[in-house]
Amino acid sequence: MTISARFLAVLTSLWFVSISLSAAGSRAADNEEGIAISNSSPRQGETLRISVPRALADASGDATVGFAGEKIPLYPAADGSDTLSTLIAVPADLDPGAQPLTICGVEHQLKVIDARFPTQTLRLPPKKNNFNASPGEKEAIKAAKEEVIQERFWQGKFKYPVKTVKFSSRFGLGRVVNGKRLKDYYHSGLDFRGATGTPVLACADGKVSVAATGWKLHGNTVCIDHGQGVVTIYIHMNSVKVKSGDLVKAGQQIGTIGSTGRASGPHLHLSLYVNKIAANPEPWFQQVF
Repeated sequence: MTISARFLAVLTSLWFVSISLSAAGSRAADNEEGIAISNSSPRQGETLRISVPRALADASGDATVGFAGEKIPLYPAADGSDTLSTLIAVPADLDPGAQPLTICGVEHQLKVIDARFPTQTLRLPPKKNNFNASPGEKEAIKAAKEEVIQERFWQGKFKYPVKTVKFSSRFGLGRVVNGKRLKDYYHSGLDFRGATGTPVLACADGKVSVAATGWKLHGNTVCIDHGQGVVTIYIHMNSVKVKSGDLVKAGQQIGTIGSTGRASGPHLHLSLYVNKIAANPEPWFQQVF
């Protein structure tokens, strides 16, 4: 190796050491701040937990998290520790790659991974091949997603909404309906197979915010607010067994499977919204958030 080549090798080595030390220092600074992000490289549809020391939030004067166009409040930690935390969901249609995440006014980044959701083909009768809604229907669903209750009602893992778990459609699917691909659409929940009349159960403790029948789009619908921005929505039901304002427990029957609204046949559609953004419900049955 020539002298110049050796000199270049030494410089390159020093440069890598310098970059490594700088990165380590940056990570140490993040650790000193005490901010914890459950996964900095999430897939589309994933739910994340963000924790912040209360002192840091108080000092910033901005106890919120900003992500995907939403400003999300931080809540007291469930374990009673001197931290604040919140949950965020990565939209299924958010572009993969670097995405800004603001925590207490300071910008961070997430590296969003493409979930590569597949496409599903469906056929609907002409009278149901539309997104027409009853008066006030969309407004009621929107209000249910946006309601903020400071109290956290749920504990532990969510329970499946049916006793026999068979999926007919999973979260994030694109769809071709009657030969035409739906634009700007993804399946915002999980579809469970089941015969008409099969009991539908609450996934977790919460307060019923919507109990509606006769809607054109969603059909017979129940929305349950689990607190701190977490809402489950059960649609296309044959019957509804609760009323708005009821407090329900995990596993309690809230209705029965049906095919009301825009449905091709009897099934339960379950959506999970985390601070107004649809999240993949499946991990919620496997781990605690």
